[in-house]
Amino acid sequence: MARKVILFIAMSIDNYIADDQGAIDWLEKNVHCTESDDSYEKMYSKIDTVIM
Repeated sequence: MARKVILFIAMSIDNYIADDQGAIDWLEKNVHCTESDDSYEKMYSKIDTVIM
């Protein structure tokens, strides 16, 4: 039985996940969010296996 693989990741416009030192603090810089993000919860409700 074939399984669908989904990659759910934060990435910069220039295709980077972390900076030169491996930090991901850029994800929270300049974020002015007024609404909650429930995208993880929506994704998790549709899958049965998570690999980290």
